[in-house]
Amino acid sequence: MRRCAPIPGASRRARVRQGRVALLAVFVLFPVTAPLAGQARINDLVISAGVAAELWRGDFSALTVPQIDSTESATAGVGEWSLNGIFTLLAGRNHSLGATIDGGIRQFAAHGFQLRNYSPREHSGLVTTTYTYNLGGGRFGTFKSEAAARIRRVVDRPPMPLYLSPAHDIYTVSAEYRKSVAGMNLSVDVAGEHADYAPPLPKRDFLDRSSLIVEAGGSRLLHRSEDSDEYSGVRFFGAYRYHSYPRQGGEVPRVDHAVGLGGAFELRIRQMFIEVALDGTRSRSTSRRVEYYAGRLELTAQWLLGQETQLGLAGTLARKRYIDPGQDALVPGEEADNASILHVELSRALGPTVSGAFRIGWQKIETHFSGAYYTRFGGAFFLRFRPRG
Repeated sequence: MRRCAPIPGASRRARVRQGRVALLAVFVLFPVTAPLAGQARINDLVISAGVAAELWRGDFSALTVPQIDSTESATAGVGEWSLNGIFTLLAGRNHSLGATIDGGIRQFAAHGFQLRNYSPREHSGLVTTTYTYNLGGGRFGTFKSEAAARIRRVVDRPPMPLYLSPAHDIYTVSAEYRKSVAGMNLSVDVAGEHADYAPPLPKRDFLDRSSLIVEAGGSRLLHRSEDSDEYSGVRFFGAYRYHSYPRQGGEVPRVDHAVGLGGAFELRIRQMFIEVALDGTRSRSTSRRVEYYAGRLELTAQWLLGQETQLGLAGTLARKRYIDPGQDALVPGEEADNASILHVELSRALGPTVSGAFRIGWQKIETHFSGAYYTRFGGAFFLRFRPRG
């Protein structure tokens, strides 16, 4: 991961970005490290290592790399390592401070390109601190605030179709208020976010954005069994999203205003859990070419196959329609594209602290220029180690 200290000879913008990373690291990590001598405890810690094979096909234009390479299919072997942790830093009668850490490295060995074979490497990290306070012991609701920093870097990023999201720094601060009213859990959430897409390619700067998101929703329990953990429930939300793209639009910078509505249904019965979520978005902008309607359907399911084996399934179907179809030639990754995604994972405990998982996945992502698309199919095996058992 890139060091926070300035690099001799670096551009002014690079030094500003490094300063932001350093400041955010202090802001986010101080609550993590300061109380460790007191009440801190580890709630969950998982170390994972795995290998994967992936097959990619597609015809995305190489718009985000300086060297043009072409192929309609590519394969890659992947090695992956990750660390995930959930921590309680302070715990009182009416308040708590917690943190989560999620970091990992993925190393690819790609084959199938015409000029040369690439060896991209991804570094990613996410640190989140969460403070929760029960107002009046919970009688007047619950207040929660979060601060998060997400860092991502990609070395030797190949052109399409081996699609890897570009490097970025994303900083988020949010505040949420929750209260139970007449059997319903109501919530209001306000979040501010800044996304900075890393150089050296100038075209990535067009993706930089600042956002304000306001979301209000509620959930209700429909049924709960008194002698088991079976239940069913629904939740719903409405949202307003403001996105500003300072490097797009020329004399009139691009500003998007989007409204969204959605809901979900959850069911736990016997050894099975199912969640179905549906949401829609209507977006308008000062740049007509990016105005659209979008919808997303998500399915998550888990089955317990005995005491030590679990089967999981996750699927997403996303569709998007631009109002002006003749002006929607966007860089992949800039906007939400049409997507069909399916992942299946079978996991089994191999001991008190070790488990193994086999995962297969398929996805197809489509853009709106020249019918461009990519498909990915892959299989992976992971070993997960929980030191606490």
